[in-house]
Amino acid sequence: MNEYEQVPETYETENDDFDALYIVAWALIIQALMRLIRLPPTINATQMLQLERSVNTEIQSVFSDLERKAIPLATEKVTNAYTEGVSFSQSALSQDSKLNEVKPKKVTKKNLNDSHKERLQTMIDQTQEDLLKATHNTKNNVKELVRKVVSKEISNAGKSGRFGKQSAMAKQIEDQLRKQFLENGIKDADVAIIDKANRKWKLKTYSSMVARTKMNNAYIQAIREEALQDGTDLAIISTKPDTYDACKNYEGMIISLNGLTAGYLTYEGIKATKQCFHPNCGHFVRPFSNIDRVPPKLKAIHESKMNNYRKE
Repeated sequence: MNEYEQVPETYETENDDFDALYIVAWALIIQALMRLIRLPPTINATQMLQLERSVNTEIQSVFSDLERKAIPLATEKVTNAYTEGVSFSQSALSQDSKLNEVKPKKVTKKNLNDSHKERLQTMIDQTQEDLLKATHNTKNNVKELVRKVVSKEISNAGKSGRFGKQSAMAKQIEDQLRKQFLENGIKDADVAIIDKANRKWKLKTYSSMVARTKMNNAYIQAIREEALQDGTDLAIISTKPDTYDACKNYEGMIISLNGLTAGYLTYEGIKATKQCFHPNCGHFVRPFSNIDRVPPKLKAIHESKMNNYRKE
């Protein structure tokens, strides 16, 4: 049996193509908002309201196009992560004598059985729901910003309906936008989600986190489901050399994937602590079929981690 110092990281997520969709979308939104500044020489209240509708229609179009591209891409990424997790689990369990060198076999969505498909579909639905909620929130925030800016200018015009010089009006609108939106790094309108800890997430940051976290989670959920079907339950948490947060306390620990083995911490229990398997976490699990096949060195690492855990 080949012994090894650490459980290698087995899965990496690349989301540059996904992030690019949101970068392009924000560039188009800024472009649409700048139309509020580039006013014609003369303009009245009716024309201002028409401009508001036109800008918001353009913003609506940008977000619709973003959803049309981002949702299928995220779905594809989650699906690929899940099938890769199934492949890794199957290969790991069939290669227990080479725990440090798992060579996964190709698995596709068509190869998945009903239990796997059901779990995967749940993850896809959650991913789509989270992304749609984020884009809808931000879209409404931006459109409301446009409405407020136009409404304030119409209100300033008073009963006379005169807006004054185009240059002065454009400057006023620009000042409003910079104060609320542009100059603050899209801080005010670009709020996709306010979480339970009252943290404000920008759309791109939140969406990227959702995609990455759902992909990582899909990978682990596939491993858990495959282990459950295979009749196994134990796994080792991966080790990352650059880990500095609380995750490090769990690296190399042997855990119960589905809570079926007494005496071990469970995946769900550890995840609930938010110290490991948290959003943006890069740690994974390597399932194995028999505790007796785990090298003594790894068992010693596990016991050391458990002793530290019990002292906390």
